[in-house]
Amino acid sequence: MNTFSAFVFSANSVLPVFMLIAAGWLIRRQGMLPPSVVGAINSIAFNVAFPALLFREMAQASIAQVFHPALVIYGVGGTILTFALTWLGAEIFIKDKSSIGAFVQGSFRGNYAIMGLAFITGILGHAGKGILLTAFVIPAYNILSVALLTLRSRHVQSGSVHKAVVSIARNPLIIGILLGLPFSLFQIPLFTSTSAKFVDTGIKYLSELATPLAMLSIGASISAGSTLKRLPKMLAAAAIKLVAGPLALVGAAYLLRSTLSFNGEDLLVLFVLFGVPTAVASYIMASKMDADADLAAGILLVTSLLSVFTITLGVYLFKVSGLI
Repeated sequence: MNTFSAFVFSANSVLPVFMLIAAGWLIRRQGMLPPSVVGAINSIAFNVAFPALLFREMAQASIAQVFHPALVIYGVGGTILTFALTWLGAEIFIKDKSSIGAFVQGSFRGNYAIMGLAFITGILGHAGKGILLTAFVIPAYNILSVALLTLRSRHVQSGSVHKAVVSIARNPLIIGILLGLPFSLFQIPLFTSTSAKFVDTGIKYLSELATPLAMLSIGASISAGSTLKRLPKMLAAAAIKLVAGPLALVGAAYLLRSTLSFNGEDLLVLFVLFGVPTAVASYIMASKMDADADLAAGILLVTSLLSVFTITLGVYLFKVSGLI
């Protein structure tokens, strides 16, 4: 994949997101998406569409065939490390504590399940070990995010730790993953028989609603004044998500590649994991859990735009170095 092809691939993956966001903004300007409707869209995406997506992704993953313990440990460990260091830094430098949840989530949580696997498949021709990480990183994203947003929402109350545990257990995204896990571990066919195929088709239809609904909702929620006011935080989160995190973690993985038995494909999977733009679900969760949804939407917007350049550059470096 040459530089131009890498750029075209990245643009084709990211620009449709902006089309949907722009559509949401235009629809709201026409008065067709009042706040009550936007709230309903968020609820559908969070409670129905995204759980269906994660259930289906998990159920169809062949974990046993591509299991690489070092890759899993490094991917999950790097995610937790980024989360912890970013939260620590945010507590020190961000004065408005109600923004910390959205900032930290936007800095560590990537759009891996949707865009990440698409990037890996487009570059390598198959998802391979990329699917493996979905089974472990997505639950980590959700557990860390629910705990963070529960403890750092605008209305933190006593007993927040207990509430965080309860919220994690009841989180629809985590439930979707757990329901899909037995199908993956025991290779149970996902309603593929002729008599029951309609079940899989229905779940597929629901899962395909996730990204469009979230993007339209984000577009309808964008406020120019609010976005400009939050621009420094948005850019700081983007710098962590797209540059600092991937450079540090993939660089360390490259230096340890012999010890950890990482090949070029493994390093590429890690680059995509740590370098994809912020997850759509970060905005949905921030909105539903009373965090700074405007900041979450802005971080998603900025990281999606800038990732066209950062991912293109990363893929180019992988190609010229002979790693892929």
